[in-house]
Amino acid sequence: MGHSGKIGKFRVGALALVAAAVALTPTAAFAAGSGYAPSGGGNTGTATGLPGSVVSATTIQPSGGTANATIGTTTISVDVPAGAFTGPVQLVITDAAASAVTPSGGATVVVTFGVGFYENGTKVTGTFPAVTVTVTSSAITAGSTVSFVTGGGLQAVSGASIKAGSATFTVTSDPVVEVATPVSAVPAGTTGTTGSAISGATTAQTGKPFFLEGLLAVALASFGFLLLVAVRLRRRAA
Repeated sequence: MGHSGKIGKFRVGALALVAAAVALTPTAAFAAGSGYAPSGGGNTGTATGLPGSVVSATTIQPSGGTANATIGTTTISVDVPAGAFTGPVQLVITDAAASAVTPSGGATVVVTFGVGFYENGTKVTGTFPAVTVTVTSSAITAGSTVSFVTGGGLQAVSGASIKAGSATFTVTSDPVVEVATPVSAVPAGTTGTTGSAISGATTAQTGKPFFLEGLLAVALASFGFLLLVAVRLRRRAA
């Protein structure tokens, strides 16, 4: 066999080894592909079809699993039940603050984020079995709201469990979610932070209104004193 033939076989063998190594690399199945960036499953960059920047990318097996992400001081946890997907998927959570919609009534947005699933870099579309999302933040109150951001508007999430410090709900697609807390309005009649006025209560008066009352009291006392003196003088004269 000639020298050139040996070189050709060596190249073929090297390519085969490279292909085998790629096939056996766990992260290769979740590389960028056509729908998720960056490659290698890093937690930065963007995800095609999901607004915002990636803050968490977690591989979920068919047996289920949980993905966690932190945006500012808010923690997001997504629980995927067993059997929701037939194969491994990558659960991506994004910080979608740029997609936030200011709620009516002056509410304050706590967090706006996206949740999406990808198979080998391709975004999963349509619906899937319900996954549970829990948002934890000290800014959440019992009066907070959870909404889907849809076309520049907000759609209330039905069945959300909201209490001070957390909100829990389920999703069956890849939504952009917004949690907001109403701004506490100062009650009418409140002065500073000392409390509010009571409707129908009388107004306290101080200062000059007591001057005339003082003069009247002095006059009555003087009249009584003079009357007492007159009685005593009459008794002596008798």
